[in-house]
Amino acid sequence: MDLVGKYSIGWRARDTGSDGAKTPCSTWRRFIGIIGFVLGVSLTGWLVWAGLLDEAAATRLLNRFDAIHALLGAGLTAAALYAALSLVSGVGSAILALAEAAPRLALGGAMMGVLPFAQAADPDASKPVSAGTTGAALPEMQVGVYMGASKEPPSDVRLVAPDGTDLTLKDVVWRTDSFKPSPYYGGRGIDWSRHVPNLGAMVDFTHAKATATRSQTVSQEGKRKGEVIPPREAFNATFRKLEFTHGLNFLTLNGVFRATGLHRRIIPYAGVGIGIMVPHVEAWRAGLEKKDAVREAQITGFAIQALGGIEWRIFKSDRRSVFTEYKVSHTTNDVKLKDGGVVSTKILVHQFILGGYFTPWRQAAAIN
Repeated sequence: MDLVGKYSIGWRARDTGSDGAKTPCSTWRRFIGIIGFVLGVSLTGWLVWAGLLDEAAATRLLNRFDAIHALLGAGLTAAALYAALSLVSGVGSAILALAEAAPRLALGGAMMGVLPFAQAADPDASKPVSAGTTGAALPEMQVGVYMGASKEPPSDVRLVAPDGTDLTLKDVVWRTDSFKPSPYYGGRGIDWSRHVPNLGAMVDFTHAKATATRSQTVSQEGKRKGEVIPPREAFNATFRKLEFTHGLNFLTLNGVFRATGLHRRIIPYAGVGIGIMVPHVEAWRAGLEKKDAVREAQITGFAIQALGGIEWRIFKSDRRSVFTEYKVSHTTNDVKLKDGGVVSTKILVHQFILGGYFTPWRQAAAIN
């Protein structure tokens, strides 16, 4: 089995000659790769060190990112809107692709498609093939952006403070406002394995929001400043504001599996992941002055998530595709207050996503 052609241009690309021998990357590409690697390792090392040994330094660093938050959000939003418009333009192609797949679905081809070894029929060996014309998975890298809607069910909020306060508010209702500035958005990169191309490692950043409704009345238990609180009370008797509106942000590392062989343009996938919570918190206790409120980014806990969706390769260029996805994330948030208190809550985030992928690198397909 020989490789023909050349690898496509990308940050992991290497050229291959007609004899299959690899030649080094060009000098400029290698230089850029080394610089990027050094910067990435340095930043990652700093964040890990700061998070473990100097939490105050980590908080200061995170809040310096606030200045570019709006620009980053606008860029990702524009890219995701472009992906959504591309999806609209390709609806006809998607319908035709589904119609073409229907006979196979009726014959049980869908069951075979979820097996890693279920590949499309061998192509004509006289010409190279690409991922856009075959159901076979190829090693590749993808970058993507997305938008969507999120929904958070009610959850408990616990407040512990040095003034004798230890109380729990039951089933606090959260608003998501997914389409109000800054809207729900995210970005990701996936590296599909060289050895098992159906398996990939994905880094996923998600910017969701959660705002506690101030006008709600909640059940509660515990003490406030040493006094037993009533069983039901207005939320604003405890908090004037509690929200994660500049981001209920989480960064996760995920393992992803994709099922090939069902159809060359329809690729189901699923994955699970774990990561850290880095929300921008606004927490203002009732009875305190505004200057005592917390308004900053903090590392507050962990996130775990599961996801599943379909990638739609509906364009003539197999470098671009769109995806639809459902993702559920469980987040833990322990927010540190200025008076030494802690606000703790666990928020479940249901997410419905529409996004687009670009493939800057893909290994040439193999032929016999």
